[in-house]
Amino acid sequence: MFDTAAELRPRIGDRAGVWDFLRLFTAAWGLTGEPRSFDRPLPAALREAYALGGVLEATAPGVEDDVLVFHCADPEITDTWWGVPLAAADQDDPPVVINTGGGWQPYAERVSLVCVDIALTTVVQEHDVELCNAAELPAERAGPALAAFDRLPLPDLPMWIDVEESPVRWYSGPGQLLRTHGDGGLWLWVSARSTAALDSLYAAMPGAEGYWSN
Repeated sequence: MFDTAAELRPRIGDRAGVWDFLRLFTAAWGLTGEPRSFDRPLPAALREAYALGGVLEATAPGVEDDVLVFHCADPEITDTWWGVPLAAADQDDPPVVINTGGGWQPYAERVSLVCVDIALTTVVQEHDVELCNAAELPAERAGPALAAFDRLPLPDLPMWIDVEESPVRWYSGPGQLLRTHGDGGLWLWVSARSTAALDSLYAAMPGAEGYWSN
């Protein structure tokens, strides 16, 4: 069964490897979307990401405040935007900034890494509701609950819903995907490919019983 950390780790070092991972990931988790191309000049990483399909929105990127905006959060959750500073748009895989309502702030060093984060977020937010869950874990429960899972080789990222609840970190097991945000006590979001994988996830998390939302 697809193990996100194991598949990403050998591919994270270069852009081509990340796209190879995302093809595998979107197929494994059933993320679909039409490949797109646009007439306007774009950084190579954005052109390639749109050509993948199933990762970025089909709408064309636009410019706002000298930033090439290419992704937005679900407006029912929060008004947050991701983009590339125009000053860096000539780079193949440029850095990404984020605006949660208070102006543009650094988010990640590479567009390709943000595309991974976007795909992972789609799974924990939009996958089968019967195969997802969330828990708010106190500090003493967090470490034991995560010990059986592999940390994905992504940097700590700002929590785009509320930056004060940063950082975001990702973990996985076979057929399982986990996102945490916060330090000490934290919020945990999980998604699984099957009921068996979800039951296995619960069984591997000693002390998390009683904290799940569902």
